[in-house]
Amino acid sequence: MGLNKFDDCLGVKFADAAAIRRKLAYLCRPEDKTPVEAADDELWISNGTDVTKFLSSQVPYMREPMNSLPRRIYDVVGLMGPARSGKTKALVEGWINYALTQSPGDMLLIYSTKKKAESMAKKDLARCFSATKGIAKLRTGRKSDDTLTYKHFLNGMNLNLDSATETSLSAETYRYVACSDYDRDDDGVGQEGDKFSLMRKRVQNAKSSGMAMAESSPGRLVRNPLPEEKLGAHEAQPCGGIAEIYNQGDRRRFYWLCDDCEHWFMPVFEVLHWDDSLDNDIEISKTAHVKCPRCTHIIGEDQKQAKNLEGRWFREGEIDQYGEEVIDEGQIRQSKWATFWFEGVVATYQSWDELVRLYLAAQRQFDTTGDENKLMSFYNVDIGRPYILQAQSNDIGAHELMAKAVDYPRAVIPSDGRFLIMSIDVQGGSKNARFVVQAQVFGVGLQRWVIDRFEILTNPNRNNERVNPAVYPEDWDLLIEQVIKKTYPLADGSGRVMKPAMTLCDSGGSSGERDGKKTSVTDFAYQFYNRLKPKGLAHLFRLVKGASRDMDSLVKESYPDKRSKLAHGEIPLLLLHTNRLKNRVAASYTRLEFGSRYFHLPKWANRDWYEELTAEYIDDKGNWVCPPNTSNETLDLCSYAEAGMHQLGGDNINWDSPPLWATHWQLNTNVVDADVTPEFERKPKRRYNHSKGIFG
Repeated sequence: MGLNKFDDCLGVKFADAAAIRRKLAYLCRPEDKTPVEAADDELWISNGTDVTKFLSSQVPYMREPMNSLPRRIYDVVGLMGPARSGKTKALVEGWINYALTQSPGDMLLIYSTKKKAESMAKKDLARCFSATKGIAKLRTGRKSDDTLTYKHFLNGMNLNLDSATETSLSAETYRYVACSDYDRDDDGVGQEGDKFSLMRKRVQNAKSSGMAMAESSPGRLVRNPLPEEKLGAHEAQPCGGIAEIYNQGDRRRFYWLCDDCEHWFMPVFEVLHWDDSLDNDIEISKTAHVKCPRCTHIIGEDQKQAKNLEGRWFREGEIDQYGEEVIDEGQIRQSKWATFWFEGVVATYQSWDELVRLYLAAQRQFDTTGDENKLMSFYNVDIGRPYILQAQSNDIGAHELMAKAVDYPRAVIPSDGRFLIMSIDVQGGSKNARFVVQAQVFGVGLQRWVIDRFEILTNPNRNNERVNPAVYPEDWDLLIEQVIKKTYPLADGSGRVMKPAMTLCDSGGSSGERDGKKTSVTDFAYQFYNRLKPKGLAHLFRLVKGASRDMDSLVKESYPDKRSKLAHGEIPLLLLHTNRLKNRVAASYTRLEFGSRYFHLPKWANRDWYEELTAEYIDDKGNWVCPPNTSNETLDLCSYAEAGMHQLGGDNINWDSPPLWATHWQLNTNVVDADVTPEFERKPKRRYNHSKGIFG
């Protein structure tokens, strides 16, 4: 038997080296396609239920960002644009497809959270990898090579999916690092510093073949906007997140060419026009069209796709003020960061009529309520532009508000007041435990007056000892007579008084200890509500709690049944979107003219009251933040009153025909004559006896 021959009965044959080379040649084939060509040839992407073929002709504005990824002259590619515009599919799945099939290298893909990374791996990436032939044949088939957060391929490439943590962005070396939805997470990573700087450090060993990419819709507030004349032609307003990355690069904007004047212009939201004279938003939105800012030539939405196909990206300085192309490179911004920004007008999956409808609804909400939540979402997500905060709460101090104060009597219902809401902030702890109470009146157009502010410090039923809501449940009973049943005289001098329409009380606070056992404000608050039921007062009292900032509604009524042994789904608890409520309060006290929702600030209040009202500030993410060791009771109490007004239905009142609890004093159900004792208790409804016969 020769060295190269086995006995036939053994069934052993030598492999054919030439056949192996031919079969695995695709693993080492040279680059021969651009990312756009590779995606157009083979890439399939998830559409929510199944997969669909990726076509760059549907999102032509993504071609240049995609083709910038493999170019060695760039270290960074950054893109800022509206949500659901195809940017993630192009720059994430499109880049993975190119790297795997054309230019293999280890890749780290960063998402906002670990859970989000796993979710994307289960759905979008799993469907994409299975349907795309070039990727599918590179999978090893081993379970250990295809987990939720790690994937190994036959060509040696590794793909890691993670969130931005100190561990994920340290020690390891990659050729490619990408971050999807960059602004959905903080800019910093623990004590390590800037997230994007850490991403770039991971690809430094790859030198010019390495690339760091970030894409996102903006999610940082512009707190200190610059005048337009101080900004560059393509510069975004200064703020953190993806806008900061964009501003550091060569600042490319997407342009359309006008068919009439043959000049280039940016299709931004300001060039979108509509007919305001029509009756409703649907009819108005149907008239949406783009006008060239130079010659006012009208472009209909049926021309949008054609305009996108012939549109071009230009760096800052590459288009002059007349819309003509500049050839001199010395006047064009130079950078090793290729950064891009486009707005929702060009987005394939965002129709112009929908943009108009969303804008009109958001602007109307802000004009009527002072709530910027919808307007902020519209600009960040639908337009793709960093939002400039409208409320001036960050710029107004206590001394400025005191100068606006109005002189009206304390503890008296003003002549235009229609209903009264009491708010209670619970302060636990051993040093300064107390109940802080505020009375706020709302009038026609939801103008508001704070008519009283006091604290409950001692309990006469305990030898006038200091109250402690976290230790003594009996202290809560003081709220019945001193708050829930408290009345205030009307300003007309008739002797009539007004009862509170609702009392709202904080359900959280510092814990305490009694007889060696832990006690909590929450448990005692639930006990107090249960004691109000047999007294017939529960309908006048609601516990409140700050909720997640992701909550859709302004106020949501819930019934806790798990977090306390004392609540089994029978106690109503109002969950508050504190950011939006505080935005409303700030909008009311920053209004310059009398009118709807104007805050008549009290002259009788001292400076501490105003300091508490302006204690908090809005951070870059739009969240209200209270500095450490700072009192903010006034702002919290005003927010509770705003929540109570909304829960009662105050936002929907037709003041030509208001409900009886908000009507004028002569018919108001909460106004009591001078010679009548106010009644607060709700009488139990008489139950029908079904067992009784028709003859008794």
